[in-house]
Amino acid sequence: MKIAVVGSRRMSAYGREIIGQLMAELKHEEVVTIEVSGCNREVMKWGAKKIFKGNDFEKLNEEVANYADKLIVVEGGKQSGTLLLAEKFAEKGKSVYGIVGRINEENSFAPNWLVAQGAIPIVEIERLTEILQ
Repeated sequence: MKIAVVGSRRMSAYGREIIGQLMAELKHEEVVTIEVSGCNREVMKWGAKKIFKGNDFEKLNEEVANYADKLIVVEGGKQSGTLLLAEKFAEKGKSVYGIVGRINEENSFAPNWLVAQGAIPIVEIERLTEILQ
């Protein structure tokens, strides 16, 4: 299974911790991301199998949405590009997952909002592979 993992360019300590846990659980999956700073760079450090590169984020979002089967949004603010990527996945009928966060944290806005719009919440990393089936 190909799983895109993305998040905020302004990664929090929580985001770093969650990415480590996610990547450990997804070690047998093909994890992909987009080459930008923050959370995505952390995903790259943990061994993303495919990294999408370029400056045209509209094109990158389309490529990732075409390539990956599922999307996990770790963190993102109100203006986060993760929301645009999630929209591309939804347009293609693909599953979007959000790491639920604290409502008073700016970086929790995108995943929490996506869950409110129908994305699948991830509330237990230990059940991740079960949730992704």
